[in-house]
Amino acid sequence: MHSETTDYHAELDAAVEAAIAGGAIVKTFYEDATAATYEKRDGSPVTDADLAADHAIRRVLAHRFPGDSLLTEEGQDDLARVGSTRCWIVDPIDGTEQFIGRTGEFDVLVAFTKNGRPVAAAGFQPTTDTLVTATLGGGAWVKSGASPSERIRFDAVGPRLRLATSKWFGAPGNAAIMEALTRHLGIASARSTGVGFTPRMFLSPRSFDGMVGVRNGEDQTMASEWDFAVTDLVISEAGGKVTDLDGEPFRYNKPSPLNVGGLLAAVDPQTHAIVLEAIQHVRDQPAKPTG
Repeated sequence: MHSETTDYHAELDAAVEAAIAGGAIVKTFYEDATAATYEKRDGSPVTDADLAADHAIRRVLAHRFPGDSLLTEEGQDDLARVGSTRCWIVDPIDGTEQFIGRTGEFDVLVAFTKNGRPVAAAGFQPTTDTLVTATLGGGAWVKSGASPSERIRFDAVGPRLRLATSKWFGAPGNAAIMEALTRHLGIASARSTGVGFTPRMFLSPRSFDGMVGVRNGEDQTMASEWDFAVTDLVISEAGGKVTDLDGEPFRYNKPSPLNVGGLLAAVDPQTHAIVLEAIQHVRDQPAKPTG
């Protein structure tokens, strides 16, 4: 049960307006195939669509909540945001690589965080006109095109627990860990996906029940805050649970906007607890000698 009862309707409206404004720009670039691609300092790609969508989102949020702080993937980070309890966290295109590859597997993500946790969020997939939203204590919702919004409530896990990992969260280097995990659980091998932590991840028809992000070694850095904030809230409000590999919730609006500690997301707390225990058991085992 949520202890906070603030509805965050105004913040959600702003998140939706910003995500749709950015999404309209992204869709135009996508359909016209006119977005030039550049390489950022870290080697990751960015396109004209990312930059134009970022500008549109900033404009909406600055108009609606001019006193709030902002953390966005595209643009100079202002560390003054750390002193604010209210911070918007934005990814103009989550899945730029997929945007470039024309797979359709990308979203515009806008989350509002308060005191380090997401409390209102919108994820918009512009090519399918799919909008996923959530507010703290208000549930998670999905709307496709002109259809009415529908409440997202995850179905129970079936007789066979299904896990996945991602190339963004350790695969294929974590193959041995994942194999040990699924063997310990007595389930089929985990599938590896090419997408990140999308708010559409567990929507019907669901192909897996939990997402595991784990790497070899001690460094368990998993993407950045703008990659997680929206989906964290959506999954939590739909009945699931999202934590790091120690079972701790993620904190947002940190000085360094990296997610640390790995990732475990599941469609319900019981499944989360089962997989978390198994991960900790597997990671505590000494490495087997090779050769």
